[in-house]
Amino acid sequence: MKKIFFINFLVIVIIFLFFEVTLRFFNIIELQGFEKNSFFKEDNITYHKPNILKIGMGKKIKTDDNGFRIPLENFEYNSNIDSILILGDSVSFGVSVEEKNTFIGILRKELEKNFYNSSVAGHRLENYPILLKKYHKKFPEIKEVLIFLCINDIVASDGIIEQEKITSDEFKENKFSRYLNKDFFIKLNFILREKSALFNLLKAIGTQNVKRHFYYMYPYYNKKAYLEEYEKNLKKIIQYSNFNQLNLKFVLLPYKYQIKKYCEPEFMNPQNQINAIFKKLNYQLFDFSQDFCDKNNNNKLFLNFDPMHLSPNGHKFVSQLLLKKGMLR
Repeated sequence: MKKIFFINFLVIVIIFLFFEVTLRFFNIIELQGFEKNSFFKEDNITYHKPNILKIGMGKKIKTDDNGFRIPLENFEYNSNIDSILILGDSVSFGVSVEEKNTFIGILRKELEKNFYNSSVAGHRLENYPILLKKYHKKFPEIKEVLIFLCINDIVASDGIIEQEKITSDEFKENKFSRYLNKDFFIKLNFILREKSALFNLLKAIGTQNVKRHFYYMYPYYNKKAYLEEYEKNLKKIIQYSNFNQLNLKFVLLPYKYQIKKYCEPEFMNPQNQINAIFKKLNYQLFDFSQDFCDKNNNNKLFLNFDPMHLSPNGHKFVSQLLLKKGMLR
């Protein structure tokens, strides 16, 4: 009996290791989470710690003296060229992608400009008026600002960084939600997503990750209070930029589920609401959503089983759009 149990256990372990190694070797799905002590909080805003070299969502990340993401090797800013401030979240930070293959990394090679990539996973629109003032005061040489928006910017939340809470709304389509709300399972989820590619794959498939994240955000764009707060924060950013004569541009990037549905009207209400706000404020928005939908094999623009984060192909595509549309010269 003991021998049978041992053999069965051994077979299970071998099968698990086979799938784990295979998933990692072929980069089918990324590990999640960041190493400890990668972040700090100040005035309720999360920042990357300065001068770190750590693992974040499966890739090495390096920051400069200000906590901005920079290339891993042989990098320094050039004080004799123009500087651009990048504001955004995990998408413009480029999680699970090497810095040199992110659209910021690509643009560093294409253009003679300093890119101050202050993006942090979990940043939202409400953070950007504060961060814009802070960084412009610290770096008065900044004359250009590029802000990357996603449809999750409407939610005032720190996102995935420190004490993520799994809400019943977020998991309303998952029949195991009553268990996932328990502290033990939340902690176990954090451990496994950082250590096991197989766990991330099963979780993504089992919870319909791509669909679930989209429908978690979608209802907010039917709520007047959230839309008014969104507009208020945009006004603050635009007014500060106009007063200080900054060249400010906004880019809106879609969710993967919207692309899977070919940008059909019923899935594009978030973009419609955001575009309406920009029109009301008489300010230009560069909405890349339709560009993503018109791209051949657009599923490859996102990481596998990921609701919003770009693959290396996606980052390359965004860098091409930024140059093609004349946003950066």
